[in-house]
Amino acid sequence: MTRLTSSDIDSLSDQLTGFDERLKKQTGRDMLGVACHSQGLLEKNIHDKIRKLTIAVVTITAGLGKITGFAQTVKDILNHIGFQTFIPAQKDAAGLALAIERKTDIIFMADDNRYFAFNLKNTFLIDNIQATGDIFAAALDLMAKGIKDKKALVLGAGPVGMAAARKLIKFGANVGVHDKDMEKCQKNCAEINKSCEQKIEPVHDLKSVDKKFCFFLEATNAKDVIKSSMIGPRTFIAAPGVPLGVTQKGQKKADNRILYDPLQLGTAAMAVSAAFPIQRG
Repeated sequence: MTRLTSSDIDSLSDQLTGFDERLKKQTGRDMLGVACHSQGLLEKNIHDKIRKLTIAVVTITAGLGKITGFAQTVKDILNHIGFQTFIPAQKDAAGLALAIERKTDIIFMADDNRYFAFNLKNTFLIDNIQATGDIFAAALDLMAKGIKDKKALVLGAGPVGMAAARKLIKFGANVGVHDKDMEKCQKNCAEINKSCEQKIEPVHDLKSVDKKFCFFLEATNAKDVIKSSMIGPRTFIAAPGVPLGVTQKGQKKADNRILYDPLQLGTAAMAVSAAFPIQRG
């Protein structure tokens, strides 16, 4: 996962209600609703069930050390969408043991390399990478009011970008993928194309996308990937990448047609997917 910093999530907990309001304007749904859409679930079928589930967010101090406020922010996001959530009083292995002893349903943990949710009862693990790719693709589908048969460009051929590309294919989009490492891009696209009837197109030159794509999923960790010239009046951008890879001029031009957040949507998708690993529909 992209390593967040404390500044990335500073005051995020205080902004959850406002974020949900903006999200509803952009997609027609709140965080829980978009998470359900990403997993093919009906929100009305799970709303009451999630309030009976308990999630433990274990503070991890390994590696470069914990991000100040990370566990609390994750807890706040999960509480906001309806789960009962607590942070064990102890950290690392001791905190994990406490969560297990309390017979919690789901455990959230993160270090420098992995951020995941684990369903203890179903022994089912959800990685943030897959969940983030899924939910931002789902958000773009909602922003497009159905992305089926429309052209969508994924920027970044890393794990999140390719997870999003797979999900966009499932939504019926015509998907292109661009990465500065075009050898990696071609290899990853070819791997997906082996198992998908609808093929992904590697896009080598971003200068050629000005009029070809209206829907972008920006999954890089670079600045200024999406230029103002690439943005038109019908352009929509879903951006899980940290930092936001749209130029300042491009941000002003796209305005509320950019959906960006560093943590909220991926966390919501992890929780919903971990809580309901089998049920769909």
